[in-house]
Amino acid sequence: MQTDRKARDPFIDVVKGVGILSIVIGHASWDIPAGGMTIHVGPFVYLYHLAIFFFCSGYLYQDRMTNYWEFAARKLKGLYGPFLVYSALYLAFRNVFIFMGILDAAPYSPGEWIVVITNTIAFQSVGEFLSAFWFLPVLFFAICLYAAVRSLTRGISRRALREGIRFLCFAAFGVVGLYTTEHQYGMLFQLQISYLMLPVIALGHYAAAWKEKLRLLVHPLGLVISFLILAGVVESGMGMIELSRFQIINRYAFYPVTVCGIWFCLCLGDLLCRSKRLTDWFALAGRMSFDIMALHFLALKLVDLIACPLTGQTGRLAEFPHSFTGLWPIYYIAGMVLPILLKKAWLKGYERLTERKGDRR
Repeated sequence: MQTDRKARDPFIDVVKGVGILSIVIGHASWDIPAGGMTIHVGPFVYLYHLAIFFFCSGYLYQDRMTNYWEFAARKLKGLYGPFLVYSALYLAFRNVFIFMGILDAAPYSPGEWIVVITNTIAFQSVGEFLSAFWFLPVLFFAICLYAAVRSLTRGISRRALREGIRFLCFAAFGVVGLYTTEHQYGMLFQLQISYLMLPVIALGHYAAAWKEKLRLLVHPLGLVISFLILAGVVESGMGMIELSRFQIINRYAFYPVTVCGIWFCLCLGDLLCRSKRLTDWFALAGRMSFDIMALHFLALKLVDLIACPLTGQTGRLAEFPHSFTGLWPIYYIAGMVLPILLKKAWLKGYERLTERKGDRR
């Protein structure tokens, strides 16, 4: 892992790339038949695919805040602004998707438009092709809570006492998160998941501070060990992690399994960083993870838009999130590549439009 502060370290971007690929994999496939075996790829990636983003947020957290509310405003702008843009674009094209047959839904009535616009302004996902956006407010409140704890304890002069109190606070939030999530108590913005993820953010922050020690654990052998542990959890049938449905295996296994999943991603990221081409590609995916999250469901359905007529199964076009189980390699590629291409085309078009306006002036 590179540690040079003068240039952006690609390692954490590569790890985010692993995370977003895992999200695409989980949505594009679940069980893959292989000979006489069944590979439970969906349950496997669900063990860590959201937690790794909270870990990365903690890893990138800079403890230089002078004004908490300015910090919260910047975080809100960084998540809420793109959320509104993609939500508005989706709502603008929703009837087109229905007409194309890739979305099995009815056009909104005037009353439904009022509800969906109000919910979008209130930072609530419209669902459907943007259903992965449910965790954005969870991420926002989790990082703000983390920053609040660190800010409120900054005045404690004794380092050991300060860090001890912080540890207890994060642990307390984690316990509350475990209890409320396991019992499926409803909270506004699903704050119980924010509580659940506070220790994960803290783990990421301390991992960044202890890079050299972390490096001792990040290696190919760690990749093998963590993979075998996660595969064992999946094959054991003890349960699965699906945070949007409040499934956490159980209160005792959640954090050990989550930490093992993060270890797996770090080891895989380190291995990928040994190839410049893979580093560049996964780092790009990591930097564009928001766009991939926003557009990958649409990308899967665009594949179906071609595959259904070719196979004579047009009646399956509206199946969500995809129509075929055997096309998972194509879904993986399309789910990652098409969003990047669409975003780059959008940026290029916007750049040209801006240049033309500048020339006219």
